[in-house]
Amino acid sequence: PDQAAELIANMEPDEAVDALRDLEEDERDELFEHMNAEQREQLEELLDYEEDRAGGFMTTNLIIASLDDTVADVREQLREARDHSADVDAVVVVDRDGRVVDDLALYELAVSDPGQTVAELLGEAAPVTVGPDAEVRDVAQHLVESRRGSVVVVDADGMPLGRILADDVVDALLPDRGRFHFPRLLQ
Repeated sequence: PDQAAELIANMEPDEAVDALRDLEEDERDELFEHMNAEQREQLEELLDYEEDRAGGFMTTNLIIASLDDTVADVREQLREARDHSADVDAVVVVDRDGRVVDDLALYELAVSDPGQTVAELLGEAAPVTVGPDAEVRDVAQHLVESRRGSVVVVDADGMPLGRILADDVVDALLPDRGRFHFPRLLQ
């Protein structure tokens, strides 16, 4: 259980939740006993979402920038989050109240002057967002229509909860293909 809990704790949150869903409740509870409280709470919260809804397959690894942050500030956040690079294709921009106002592509940050503020980079198009209860097909439709690689999951107040990457949508649409199943790893 210690090794399994460590393995789960080192996974991206959306993948960890997928693995935990494959376990019986008593096995899941045993793993939770071997995790620190913060990790356990985060995973339990994600498990509360239905598996086929946006909240059930989003990752909570987000890079969040304020309007006053500089490009250099955001690049530093990206460097600090390099262990989660597979889950980051854009940076969520929030207003002073913490509501999503944009979703800046990494390319935009790469080609911008380090001294520019995030506010100077905002586009005219609204960010692509869905609620945590959005069905997987609706999320896929948003990705297709926007031609983006991900969507931001927001709560009813527009606060960021997570991100869904295109590969997570494919996994959700084809759950029996390409995904590993955690119980096999425990055998």
